[in-house]
Amino acid sequence: MYTSPLQRLVKTALVGTVAAALLTAPFLHSHSAFAAVGKPNYEVKLNLDPALVLDSSHNLVSSVRSEFDTGSSYKSYKVQYMDTAAQSMQGQGWGERIRKRDDQSTHEIQFKKRYDVANGDINAALTQAAGEGLDSSSGFDFQIDWGYSKQTLSIAYEKDVTVSGSSGSGLKMPNEATSRTVSVANEPSKFANWTSTGWGTTQLNNSVVYGPVDFKRYEGTFNDFDLDIEVWIVLNEAKTGYEYWVEASFKADTYSEANSTRTALINELNSKGWLIPQDLLRTSQIIERYAPAPVTPDTTAPTVPTNVTATAASSSQVKLNWTASTDNVGVTGYKVYRNGSLVGTSTSASFSDTGLTALTSYSYTVKAKDAAGNESAASTSVSATTLAAGSGGTTGGTYNVDGSKGAYIEAENYTSKNGTFVDAACSVCSNGHDMETANGSGDSSTNYIAYTINVTNGGSFYVHMLSSGVDTSSDSFTVALDSTSGSQLTTTSNSTWAWKKPSSSISIATGTHTLYIKVREDGAKVDKIYLSKSGTAPTGLGGTAATPVS
Repeated sequence: MYTSPLQRLVKTALVGTVAAALLTAPFLHSHSAFAAVGKPNYEVKLNLDPALVLDSSHNLVSSVRSEFDTGSSYKSYKVQYMDTAAQSMQGQGWGERIRKRDDQSTHEIQFKKRYDVANGDINAALTQAAGEGLDSSSGFDFQIDWGYSKQTLSIAYEKDVTVSGSSGSGLKMPNEATSRTVSVANEPSKFANWTSTGWGTTQLNNSVVYGPVDFKRYEGTFNDFDLDIEVWIVLNEAKTGYEYWVEASFKADTYSEANSTRTALINELNSKGWLIPQDLLRTSQIIERYAPAPVTPDTTAPTVPTNVTATAASSSQVKLNWTASTDNVGVTGYKVYRNGSLVGTSTSASFSDTGLTALTSYSYTVKAKDAAGNESAASTSVSATTLAAGSGGTTGGTYNVDGSKGAYIEAENYTSKNGTFVDAACSVCSNGHDMETANGSGDSSTNYIAYTINVTNGGSFYVHMLSSGVDTSSDSFTVALDSTSGSQLTTTSNSTWAWKKPSSSISIATGTHTLYIKVREDGAKVDKIYLSKSGTAPTGLGGTAATPVS
């Protein structure tokens, strides 16, 4: 029996619940910009092991049907994707599909633009989309696709159309020429004129069909949410037969609903042994596998990625970077292997591997690929060991501080540290973490966290710190610049958080400096640091923290 790549994935051994590991990931959910840019809903998508959840006829086994109350009936679909032979639409982050359900008379056309959500910062992805003309007034729907370890902003335009000769009952799909015509007739203007006037129309007029692919959808429930389980029949990677992909998904209107229900579903699937702890890039893999053979076969592989580096960013994350490969036609992406197994793909010369185990060494190689399926040889292997749980991770970067505006810094994103400071989980803190030392650890000469700052518009600054003591007595920090002795900052007591500052300002000249936060007596905690020429303390958790630059 053929074993699919999904079935061959090595499942990561998890300590405790899966959710405990996943919730350490920095998924942010600030919604302040949603109203102006576009408020998304959420679709959680998780992959199931087909060897365990499907019977010999490739239908859901009774235990899965019973668990999610799906029944044995399902709806049948057929879908095909449109792109040029060079996949130029996908190269711009766009995709188009034509889909048909057997009991509906019309076809659904969907145009979708995708943006990666980096470090859970949904607002950043929305802001990027708005800067490219896709905001709440564009007529598109906004959705966060939330997988096992990856979030993607999907901005979609959908339309039901009647296709002459294909619509009606059944699963008949239009041929390539008709698909081009109906796609051009229904393309949204944002797509049609994406990089230049008529760009999208040109792509569609030169597009080819990728597919079609069949799948069936079971409809059930989980924790009062509608749950869909889809079984996809897809050409295998060798193109010698077919394999089966199984995906469970639900939609939620809010981040809170999506997050809590996702955690519960992951735990439930993991307890049954059904979960595959891996994201599946479904559309890109289908396009890769169903790509038509070029008129002149491209047999030249891209060059091997060079200068690969692996850096431990935290106890559960390793960041990879490399020098981009070249190709006679064009590199379309990279495959990243962890300990010899494929862990993910990237369209840029970087990758973030998450969900890892603390204090564990991981080895990585990278291969480049092109649109024809040619792959380079593997890069030189590099290794990194994840940090200890709670030990934090140095950014190694510099914070730009504009004296006319002020700047916030997340305490756990330090440039360097020494002594007993640790990165600790904190449910009320701005990023779910703080930096703290235990009671009795006061020694300002050796216990400190440091931040490299590049100041413009220098002058007299106040250093405000969202801080707390660790016991019933007030504790304190010493705030120092470069080699100065510094000033005392007294915290509140007993884990009561408040913004505090030294009694006087400090002079910071224009240029690069090191800001030291030192323990003065006993232990103390700090969540956020605010440098401002104003003595007025921030409220709540303060504003958005700055991002260090290299």
